[in-house]
Amino acid sequence: MSNKSLIVYISFFLMLMFSCREKSFEEYDESEFYKTQGIIISAKQTKTILDDPYLKEIKYEYFVNDSLILEDSEDFSFMDMQRGVPIEVLVHKKKHDVSFYWRNGISEFATPHQLEYIQKKMDTIFAEMENERKEK
Repeated sequence: MSNKSLIVYISFFLMLMFSCREKSFEEYDESEFYKTQGIIISAKQTKTILDDPYLKEIKYEYFVNDSLILEDSEDFSFMDMQRGVPIEVLVHKKKHDVSFYWRNGISEFATPHQLEYIQKKMDTIFAEMENERKEK
């Protein structure tokens, strides 16, 4: 194989890898997103040996509207990422399955239905955590 062919193959492979990865929030324009209510449903330490010992993968549910709830996940090194914590999520206006954690807390845009759902979810998660604690 000639050097030129090798360079073409490597370039093609690198372009393919770059185009297949998920975009980070910094690669978007913030105006492409809206804020909505979410809740962390899982927070587990990542399992890769190269990871920071404080790195957690969080899974969260978030509202697109009152009748549609989606799930996503991200890795974080924040210590206060625990399941059952209400969060505000940024959701892409055109691609609702693209979302990013924004901050802990209740969104100013949360509807009464969303708040009721979050409260029930928190109650369920805290009851599960209490049962887990008792079993230990």
